[in-house]
Amino acid sequence: MKLALIQFDIAWNNPKENVTRCERLVAEAINQNAEVVVLPEMFTSGFSLPTGALATECADLGRAFLEHTARTSNITIVGTLPEVTDDGRVFNTAWVFSPSGLVGSYRKVHLFSFGDETSSYSPGDSLLTVTLPGGLRCTVFICYDLRFGVPFYKTASQTDLFVVLANWPAARREHWLTLLRARAIENQAYAVGVNRIGQGGNLSYSGDSSIFAPDGERIGSLQDSSGVLVCEIDKEIVSTARKSFPALVDRRDDVYQRM
Repeated sequence: MKLALIQFDIAWNNPKENVTRCERLVAEAINQNAEVVVLPEMFTSGFSLPTGALATECADLGRAFLEHTARTSNITIVGTLPEVTDDGRVFNTAWVFSPSGLVGSYRKVHLFSFGDETSSYSPGDSLLTVTLPGGLRCTVFICYDLRFGVPFYKTASQTDLFVVLANWPAARREHWLTLLRARAIENQAYAVGVNRIGQGGNLSYSGDSSIFAPDGERIGSLQDSSGVLVCEIDKEIVSTARKSFPALVDRRDDVYQRM
């Protein structure tokens, strides 16, 4: 299965401009025969934590773009957007669209209190694993979730590919790369991180969108430039890694639950 990572400089609180930028990059990915395309966290606004009318605009334009692109280009596409509910709550939500429509959605479980996300957004309370082309089982996470290993551990047995959509600042880029590699190694699955570049909210973003194989080898990276990275993801590599070095079967849930 061909997976495309889209990395770009997100225009702060400018959803129309961001959709235009995404259209160009997604078209490039499609030209490279990508079957699944992944965008950074909050791809219509940046990590500005929009609320009210701006959140609704970011959500509506972004969802329309995801749905239309998946249907007309015959791909599966993933991106996160503000989700405004009828009761006024706002979630940071990842949406997965296939050519036939919505596959599933995931509300960010771990909100970034250090960045004040908890003051205006609500946390999710469930995880999402979907089946992608080629039978790949994919579990979706958002940015700060990467620092918490338990959900990765819990979903590992049903996951071939972890995807993390992020706006991860350059000041902590080594954490980003180290944690992505660790999640791949400890769960013997692909770990893919899609980040942004540029400036936003007085922060710098270094990109480093990367794909790590189940053994921790980095098999692709965009480093600090805008662009598209397309890599082949093979479910059999995950299966072979787990059979040749069966670490997952030695996990001791019975002990962990008593700690």
